Amino acid sequence: MIVVHPRLIPSLVFASFLIFVSFPVHADDRPVDREPPLMMGEGSAPTSDAVDYQLWDVPGRSGASPTMVDQRETGRFIVSKTDSDTWSVNERFGHLGIGEPISIPGINTSVPQDLWSIEGGAGYNHQFNNGRQFGLNFNVGSDSDHPFYSIHEDVFRVTANYRLPSGDHNAWLFFLNYSNNRYFLNNVPLPGVGYYFQAYDNRLQGLIGFPFASLRYVPTPNWNAQISIFGPRNVNAEIVRRILGPLKAYTAFQWNAQEWLIADRQDYSNRLIFDKKRVALGLRSPLPGGFLFDVSGGRQFDQRFFVNDSSSYSDVPTAGLPPTWFFQTKLTYRFAVVPNP
Repeated sequence: MIVVHPRLIPSLVFASFLIFVSFPVHADDRPVDREPPLMMGEGSAPTSDAVDYQLWDVPGRSGASPTMVDQRETGRFIVSKTDSDTWSVNERFGHLGIGEPISIPGINTSVPQDLWSIEGGAGYNHQFNNGRQFGLNFNVGSDSDHPFYSIHEDVFRVTANYRLPSGDHNAWLFFLNYSNNRYFLNNVPLPGVGYYFQAYDNRLQGLIGFPFASLRYVPTPNWNAQISIFGPRNVNAEIVRRILGPLKAYTAFQWNAQEWLIADRQDYSNRLIFDKKRVALGLRSPLPGGFLFDVSGGRQFDQRFFVNDSSSYSDVPTAGLPPTWFFQTKLTYRFAVVPNP
């Protein structure tokens, strides 16, 4: 049973409205369950509009782990598209609601019960005649218990990327990213380079570089496996089996963190961080009209809240939470492919 705190109802209604605002007829037929780095390896320009909504629920137990409900909605929309240039906008909305206060020992700090993420931005991509691509994205928002409370709770992200083809299907990718809410090397202009490749009749796809790596292997039409790593503490891995028609079952492991800039904190370089690991079993299937439905459940463990200027929790006080069960549902809608004029 999903437990939704009353304070979450407005954000749930808002996210649901964004999903169902319009329904074009034809959807992009590219797979939407691949890791984003691999999709960028084929080209950074968006080919269609998309909206994604997910709800993650931890029922909680009295005297143990508190109830937590995490809602996230993201959208990407193409504003203008020609043979060489693509302009787009994107938005992100999230809310983590915690059923009871969590105290972090040793620093006289409690985790806020409402944590928000609001962000919007724009992107530009240029396609050169020889297959090279250049992209630029800028986002501004706020990840905080009091969004936009001051400049110290605002989030800024800028990313430039360049794709240089290598052979028929492979490519070199170059990046430069700045963020003031990155979980590692925060506030540092971070360069990146990777090599994207396809092998064995496209049954193996990979992007190997710094500070990321991603691989996807499809040994048979009914099986695939993929893993991605970003920085020192962000890992996603899954094994997928097609079981009936388009319906797929999968098992997954995730290790990641969320960060917020809490209002009125004493040290503005510090952030509130929620670090956790998950193992899950799930089902995923496309639905009529361009939807993709994904439902999963499993165990969340090795989870903690702490305050630090990075995702490292060594030598800092932490509020550890016991292992708990979770349920997650995700709905993605891929709008029609935007044609060139």
